[in-house]
Amino acid sequence: MYLKVLDPEEHEVLANEHGALQLARRYTHIPLPRLLDLVTNGGHSYLLTSQIPGLRLGMCIDAMSDREVNSLVYNLQKCIRELREIPKDVAPDYMITNAVGKACFDYRIIAGSDYDEERGDLAGPFVDETEFNKELPDGALPDVAHRIGHRIFFSHADLNMRNVLIHNGRLSGIVDWENSGWYPECWDYTNAYFTTKLHKRWLGIMDRVFKPLGDYKSELAIERQILEYCY
Repeated sequence: MYLKVLDPEEHEVLANEHGALQLARRYTHIPLPRLLDLVTNGGHSYLLTSQIPGLRLGMCIDAMSDREVNSLVYNLQKCIRELREIPKDVAPDYMITNAVGKACFDYRIIAGSDYDEERGDLAGPFVDETEFNKELPDGALPDVAHRIGHRIFFSHADLNMRNVLIHNGRLSGIVDWENSGWYPECWDYTNAYFTTKLHKRWLGIMDRVFKPLGDYKSELAIERQILEYCY
């Protein structure tokens, strides 16, 4: 079993992961933890799930064969396609929300904003992509502007080498779904570069995963300018 513990004011983060796992289990065949319980007690919130066998990808990626990498690309692409088929049945007045139709939890959104004690680390929900883009950290870069008109899909929103598990050379699970929700279609791709800037093999994997799904190079170029400024 695997237990996550957060302070009560962060309960919404765990509640979102709970909701995301429910959706992914209902609508996809992605290997993911099985939900056991979500409770708040004694000054903390707890999310209890099953534990998936395997190592974090970052611990074994350099030892994987080309054949194993090809298999990983195929399976991750299949996972993304299945996530994009999840229907949005919550918060119909908002296009961009977390998995349960509420505010989003993603540090990429609030990176350029002053900390707001009332909202904490949450942002949104957002009526549309225009409103969402206004929240993104590009205000200090007048020549940088995020595009609009993207399709909105359910996204893991934190795909990185810590959250992809490998067992016997194959994808065994995707974990840590607390950031998940409905985001612009490029969000999972550009996020891979946000969390891992230097590991060429991982970034090459993500390039191959997303190439048939959409051309997000211009979005990535914008994100890189912002990341260089903010970080």
